[in-house]
Amino acid sequence: MRIVWAVVALIALIAGATGIRASVTLGVSAPPVQAKRFGSTFQLVQAKKPLTKFNWKATSGNPSVAPFKWAGLLQIPTLKDPKIFVQCTAQFITDNVVLTAGHCLQDPATPNGPFPDPAAGTFTLQFQNGDGSKTFKIVCGATNPLWTQQLAGWNGVEHDYAMLLVDGTSPTGHISYALDWKSNYQYAFRIGYPQDILSGSFIEFAPGIVFFGDELPFAVTTKIGGPPELPNAVVQWGPITDATHGMSGGAWIVNMSDDEAAGKNVLIAVTSSGPQEPDSQIPIYPGGTWAAYLRAAEFNPLLQFVSNGCK
Repeated sequence: MRIVWAVVALIALIAGATGIRASVTLGVSAPPVQAKRFGSTFQLVQAKKPLTKFNWKATSGNPSVAPFKWAGLLQIPTLKDPKIFVQCTAQFITDNVVLTAGHCLQDPATPNGPFPDPAAGTFTLQFQNGDGSKTFKIVCGATNPLWTQQLAGWNGVEHDYAMLLVDGTSPTGHISYALDWKSNYQYAFRIGYPQDILSGSFIEFAPGIVFFGDELPFAVTTKIGGPPELPNAVVQWGPITDATHGMSGGAWIVNMSDDEAAGKNVLIAVTSSGPQEPDSQIPIYPGGTWAAYLRAAEFNPLLQFVSNGCK
């Protein structure tokens, strides 16, 4: 998530009008950290399954093809000042419901509220360089109830997602998603609008290795102290240090391709928090970005509630 002045955002969009393709190559090797699932270090995993095809860089996506054509920019004005917006990434998961991060609606920095009204916000599909194919008004939105209950603690990351009903139908359809998928995937691409790359004017994607929050011995934790057990939090490791702020709510995609055949472009999570998030209650793991593990027992009731007009 990022909060920006509307005027600054406008300047940034004008500055990004050059159409430069964001491609930041980072030659960083994986850290020697033990991972239970792989039973060895990440270096050995790389030797067994080389990741050179990813090139370890953040790259601009084409908003007219999968999986980017289902994504867009979510903007919600804050209660403090209507000229200040919460800006996150979101994507259609049904023809009229978008999925994003829970903290885009209810920020842990203010666990007791007040929270911005999502119905005052908009979702711009296929946002790119200041424009999009269609802008929708938000009818209503709701966070995962367990996210609201856990705002003050690091277990909140296990439930950090929200859904919003829009006032129309997606002209591009929606992305497929996987629930209760643990152990099925090892790599994923994060997509979204990172502020540190061309001021979030273009949608980007970044590759990484996927594992779970209880699979690593955390050498560095938050100010609360002590290593947590987060079996229902997903971590993506990758040496992409600038694809952070603004990526909140963006999909984690497995089998990413512009081919829309069955099994391609499957959403398995949405970005919660990165390693550079300020005042985060989530454990810090260098190079790691966190997300909630999407479980049917939590996900499906929320989708039904929002689809029914948040009633």
